[in-house]
Amino acid sequence: MSAADQKPLGSGFHAKSEPHEVLTGVDLTGKTAIVTGGYSGIGLETTRALAGAGATVIVPVRDPAKAAMNLSTVEGNVTSAKMDLADLDSVRDFSAAVLDTVDTLDLL
Repeated sequence: MSAADQKPLGSGFHAKSEPHEVLTGVDLTGKTAIVTGGYSGIGLETTRALAGAGATVIVPVRDPAKAAMNLSTVEGNVTSAKMDLADLDSVRDFSAAVLDTVDTLDLL
């Protein structure tokens, strides 16, 4: 598929749409999300928007100190837990901890 084959969806969103704009009017109360990379860049803005829409957000973090500093600016139900995608034991530990604390995972 080339760029010429692509057609606009007519959603009203564009390449510069912000996460909070996309979630305007969406109620995510009672939903649980995991946002990898959720403590910097677009991941942080996604975490902020999901939490702002009522979701419980879990952020796997490689650098807990940096994550704590960045996530301190986010309002809502946001937690972080240590995980390094390069370390499968770390991924297993994170997954087990999530399974112990949530009944369902709605967004990844």
